[in-house]
Amino acid sequence: MRKRILLGLLAVVVVGLVAFRLYLPTLILNRTNATLAKLPGYDGHVDSIRIHLWRGAYSIEGLELRKQTGDIPVPFVRVELIDFSLAWIPLFHGNLSGKVELERPKVNFVVGDTPAQRQTSIDESWQDRVKELFPLRIARLGVKQGEIHFRNFHADPPIDLVIHDVDLVASNLTNSRKLSNTLKATIDADGVAMSDGDIHMHMTADPLGSGKTFKMEVELKRLSLTELNDFFKHYLAVNMRRGTLSLYMEGAAENNKFAGYIKSLLNNPDLVKIKDNPTVGEAFKGFGVKLASYLLKNHPKDRLAMRIEILGTIDHPEVNIWAAVASFLRNWLIKAIAPGIEGSVTLQNARDQTVPPAPRR
Repeated sequence: MRKRILLGLLAVVVVGLVAFRLYLPTLILNRTNATLAKLPGYDGHVDSIRIHLWRGAYSIEGLELRKQTGDIPVPFVRVELIDFSLAWIPLFHGNLSGKVELERPKVNFVVGDTPAQRQTSIDESWQDRVKELFPLRIARLGVKQGEIHFRNFHADPPIDLVIHDVDLVASNLTNSRKLSNTLKATIDADGVAMSDGDIHMHMTADPLGSGKTFKMEVELKRLSLTELNDFFKHYLAVNMRRGTLSLYMEGAAENNKFAGYIKSLLNNPDLVKIKDNPTVGEAFKGFGVKLASYLLKNHPKDRLAMRIEILGTIDHPEVNIWAAVASFLRNWLIKAIAPGIEGSVTLQNARDQTVPPAPRR
C-alpha cells in the first residue's frame, strides 16, 4: 500500500515537472513582454522563448523595440537571438555570473527636424529591464553580425549610413577580485562601414573603479567618400568623385572625466557641386566647401585633415575649437597630420583634463 502511494506521489511530481517545463517558455515569454512594456516611449515585443535546462540557459528570439510616437518605419532595436546562460567556470570560483550572446542585432538611430522624426536614445531604465530579464552579473557579452544604422528618412535623398558585420567580445565584466588579477574588463569589436570601411575598437575598463573609468581606441580606415554622397549632398551641398575617409579616436575617462582626441583625414578628395539646378543657398554652400577644401588641403600629401581635442565629462564633452583650427592650419601650411592612433592619452590626462599634443614626425 505504502509503495503504491509513493509511486503515485512520484508520478504526480513527474507529471507536474513535465507540465511546468512545457509551460515555462510561455511563462518567461509573458514575463519578458511585461518587462519590455515598462520602457517609456517604446513598445517591446518578443517572438518566442526557448529553454535549455541542460546548460542553464534560455534564449529570446525576435526581440523588437519600436517607438510609440511619430512615424518611423524601422524599429529602434531588433535582435534575432539573445542567449542568456550561466557561466560555469566562474561558478567553480564561487562567483555566480552569466554570459549573454546576441546574434544579428540591429540598431537604427534616426534623425529628423522634429521630435516625432527622431529616434536617437532610450530611457536609462533599460538597464533595470536587462537586470529583470537576467538577474545574474554578466561576465561576458558577445555580439555576432550586428548592424548599426544612422538614418534620415526626410533628407533628399534619404540617408542610411551603416556599420555592419559587427563582432564584439566583452570579457571579465564581473566585479569579483577572485576572477581577475588585473581587474580590467576588455572590449574588442570589428566591423565594416558601408562597403569597405574597416573599423576596429579596443577598450579596457576597471569594473571596480568609482565612476566611469576606461581607456579606448577606435579606428576607421579607407572608407570611400563616394559612399557618403547622400550625407554630403544633404548637409554640405557637395558631391564626392573620389577619396577616402579615415578616423582615429583615442580617449580615457576616470570618475566621469574625459580627455581625448579625434583625427579625421580625407585622402585624395575631389569635390564637385551638386544638382543641375541647385538653390542659391546650395550653390553658395557647395562652392564654399569646395573652395575651402582646395585652399586648405595639404597638396603634397593630397590630404585634408583635422585633429580635434575633446575634454569634459562623459555626459557633456566639449570640443577645443581653437586647437582644431590650429591643427587644420598646421596640416595645410607646415606638415600633414599623420594617420594612426598616437598612443598618448592616459587616465592621468582625464584627471588633469589635458590632451597631449600630436607627436612630431
